[in-house]
Amino acid sequence: MTKTELFTEYGAYHADSRNRICHAFGIPLIVLGILGLLHLVHLGPVDLAVVAAIAVLIYYAAIDVRGALISLVVFAILYLVAERLAWQVSLAAFILGWGFQFVGHKLEGTKPKFFENLVYLLIGPLYIFEEVLGSLVRSKHTPHGV
Repeated sequence: MTKTELFTEYGAYHADSRNRICHAFGIPLIVLGILGLLHLVHLGPVDLAVVAAIAVLIYYAAIDVRGALISLVVFAILYLVAERLAWQVSLAAFILGWGFQFVGHKLEGTKPKFFENLVYLLIGPLYIFEEVLGSLVRSKHTPHGV
């Protein structure tokens, strides 16, 4: 599927502003938790968080280079935080993030899109990071009143 198709499908399950806000908090917490937990597992000198992030970013680049670059920045920031966290804090971030997700879907009255297709577990971060950070970049370059 193309980025447009994936984002259209994903967006249809995330139209409610309350759900989007929950996802804007929940998805980064989930990614932080995953990176923190995977950081504890090493493959030689490299931790599994780096390996997983690179694999996801390669997938993102195949879909959308701009979104992959935005996600790279977010992943790097979250990784720098995650590598300093105790595993308990990483686990708590992961659980809290999923709490936000399910509350958001309850408010919207939809089920998470990944229940239909697991690829949306990967699309969620790309969609949210690009939506939130992409809108910040656009607003800085758009003259006021336009």
